[in-house]
Amino acid sequence: MLLAVAGGPEVGRLRALRRLLKTLVADVYLLERDGAVRGVVAVVYRRSLAQGGLVATIDALELLGESSAVDRAGDAKLLAACALSRAERRGCVAVDAAITAPEAVAAIEGAGFAAVAPQRWRSLRSTAARGRTAVADAPEKG
Repeated sequence: MLLAVAGGPEVGRLRALRRLLKTLVADVYLLERDGAVRGVVAVVYRRSLAQGGLVATIDALELLGESSAVDRAGDAKLLAACALSRAERRGCVAVDAAITAPEAVAAIEGAGFAAVAPQRWRSLRSTAARGRTAVADAPEKG
């Protein structure tokens, strides 16, 4: 079930998930109700020079299975609260999230998150697949 939440190429998802679950810099929590997994939240930790300490990133907050809109909203709130609580216990100075699912966004905004300036992002998957780095592909200055 967690494989559906993991990103990246399908052939490498199991390995990536195993590596994430074994690391000390990430936590993955499951929400279980009536014997079924109803949601998952993944929190990744990093040191930030800009923030002056440990920062948590809510990397994924996914709701699984079928349930009412009210139950889904409640589940999203529980998962967001779990992530925040864990980050506080770890001593984080800030928590960020780059999630887009409407229920997840509503839950984190309800927990006090605010939208900030857009973050810049670039995938390295395509360059890694070619066996080169972005630096090697950059045009020479001259």
